[in-house]
This record gives sequence, C-alpha cells and structure tokens, in this order.
Amino acid sequence: MKISIVVPTRNRAEFLKYCLETCLASDDPDIEVVVSDNNSLDETRAVVAEFTDQRLIYVNPGVDLSMRQNFEFALSHATGDYVIFIGDDDGVVPNGIATLRYLIGKFSPDIITWRHITYIWPHSEPEPTEGLLKFRYRDFCGPVYKLDPKQLLADFYRARITSYRDGANIYHGCVSRAVIDKIKSRGGEYFQGQIPDVNTALSNLTAASSLLWVRNPVTIAGAGQKSNGTAMNAPIKVTKSQEKIADSFAELAQTDKVTPEIDLRIRSIPAYVYANLMRINRDHLDGRYEIDHSAWRDVIVGDMRKFIKKNRCWPVLEDFFAQSDPGYVRQELSDPPGTEDDVDMIANPTTFKKKRQSLISPKDRENVATVVRWIQSVTGKPYFPPTNRLLAFIVQLIKSVEMRSNVKALGGPEK
Repeated sequence: MKISIVVPTRNRAEFLKYCLETCLASDDPDIEVVVSDNNSLDETRAVVAEFTDQRLIYVNPGVDLSMRQNFEFALSHATGDYVIFIGDDDGVVPNGIATLRYLIGKFSPDIITWRHITYIWPHSEPEPTEGLLKFRYRDFCGPVYKLDPKQLLADFYRARITSYRDGANIYHGCVSRAVIDKIKSRGGEYFQGQIPDVNTALSNLTAASSLLWVRNPVTIAGAGQKSNGTAMNAPIKVTKSQEKIADSFAELAQTDKVTPEIDLRIRSIPAYVYANLMRINRDHLDGRYEIDHSAWRDVIVGDMRKFIKKNRCWPVLEDFFAQSDPGYVRQELSDPPGTEDDVDMIANPTTFKKKRQSLISPKDRENVATVVRWIQSVTGKPYFPPTNRLLAFIVQLIKSVEMRSNVKALGGPEK
C-alpha cells in the first residue's frame, strides 16, 4: 500500500529543503514524495537534486500554472493508493506516518485527517521574530474517531461547521485513490476550485463513506511571511512581499480555465467555503442540499470585519451575496459607526498577543526540520491508537507525562 506525499512549490527553495528532509526522514519504503515545481526561477531544482533518495520524484510543467493547476499537475504524477498534500514550508512527522499506516491497515478508511499543529517560521518583518511551534501536550497520542462524511456535509450547509479544516482534507490529510477517482469521474479533474484545499475538503465529503480523525499530528503546518495562506487571507497585510504573493496568486488564477469561485478582492476564507458549497451542490449533488444563506452571510460579514478597511470591499461582497442567493435583499453593508482601523495593530500585529515561554530551545525551532526532530525525540516510539476510547485516553495521559519528562530532559528553552 503506497502513500504519496505531494509537495507543490513555486520559488520557495529556502523552505523546500527542510520540508523534504522531513518527508524523507521516515524509513517507510512504500512512500513516494512528489515535488511539483511550478516553473520556479530560484534554486528549487538544485535543492531537490541534493537528495539522492529514490523515493523522491521531481516534476516541472515548464510553464507558469495557477495554484489549482499545479496541484492537479502534481496529482497526475502521484501513484499512491493514498495521497497527502502539504506545502513547501510544512513538515512530515515520521512517527505520524507510522500511525497513518497502522490506521490504513486496520480500518481501510476512505479518508484520514488529524490534529493540526502549526510551526511559524522565523521572520524579519515587521520585526525580527524567532520560530515558534504552537501545540499542547493533548494534541499528541490521542483517540481516533469515526466521523460520518454525510453528516459533516449537512452541517456545513447549515453553517453549523464553517471552517474547511473540519472537512475531509487532502491538504494535511490523507485521501484514498478511490475517492480521488470518484470525484474526477464527475468533473474530469480532482481540484475544481482556485483554493484547492478549501474545495477538496468539501468535495471529498460527497465521495467518501468512511472518515477517521486522530488526535495525533502526521504533518506540521508551516506559516510565515511567504506563506500563500498568510499573504492571501491575513486580515492585516504588513509586508510588500506578502502583497506580491497575493498579486501573483490572483494573476495566475485569472489565466486558469476554472474561473475563481468569487471576486478575488474578497479575502475571507469563509466566503470561499460558502462559494464552494454552492458549486459542489450544483456539480456533485444535483442541488439536493439546501444551504442556509443567511447564516453563512453572518459568518462572512463577521470575518470581513477583521480586515483593514481597504480590504473589506463591502460593495463587492454585496454583489457576491446577491449572485449567490436570489432571495437576498441588499442591505448596503458598511462598517458600524465609529469603526476605525487600529493604526498600532496594523503597524505591529503582534502588539496585542500574549507571549508565552517556548518549551523548545531556539536551536530546535530554527526550521521545520529541527522542529520535527524535536517532536520525534519528545514523543518517543510511534503511536498506535487503541480502539477502546477509555483506554485511548489513559494511554494519552501516560504519553503526556512521558513527553513532559522528555521535554525537561532535553533542556527546554535556552536562558
């Protein structure tokens, strides 16, 4: 049973090196790592060439593609029975791969998702900041849950669930070839939206009959100044490089045969979820699901209020709502009276964040590879979740004590 780890990338060689170190750190012989280089102009090809592992595959379309097109191109070169997508600033935990293979062997599920933890890369703007791993001990070695894909889908349409990360993700998730092929049979391609992770987190629910969620990370989500997600969807833009990334995404998206779900001036991720629900209902579900338009509008408007004024674009959002719901009555959306941007927060978005002491020394959070090695040291042997829920909680408690002891033994943060 082969597992494909797919890494789409574009002009981010400085991160890719460390990502690939983590992908290839597993001794599992039945994985492949597919790097899809979207016509990069930096040292991406040279970085990949430094690795001699036969499990690593490099492909390049030779032309500039939209993000969606590059994801589809990458998938066409993956041969695994199960497929994982991650970003080039993300990481893979070898112990997590062992957990994943155990769950596949025991349950043969259509999809497996897991607890997300985030590593924030060191950055220099708006001020120099060291790397940071965001986690809790209970994020590791926890129970496995069987979820109902159809119930999750219904909850999305009713806006009871609004975060795409609570869907059936292939991005930081693992999807069977059977689900991928079923979706492709309906539309010719697997990725059918301009933000691939949002689109497939929802479309996968239409094709899956079994879904597992395990409280134990298989991958680490990287974030930083040059992350696409940060550049496109952060409420506050703070660097010119982020503006450049956002502009490049929009420019390439406009050349794609698949039109963007919404006007790209709308930055809200919930708006993309809402738009994809409507597209999926039309293209995959024959319009069977009734969407709660009013509830979704409330979610989106609340999310948009977190953006600075120039990115709120209320008239554009009004047009989007009117196009989405024939029964919508325009309300002339605007900021509440007296609402002003907080200049200090825009200048320094970390101003109001409470800082906590890191459990990891600076040398262990320099990049995603050092973070993954630290996690391996702290968690010990691979984790195989018990099927009995009570036993799983007991095991998690024991592992938490063990992890705390290992953190202490490693010395913690340098003084």
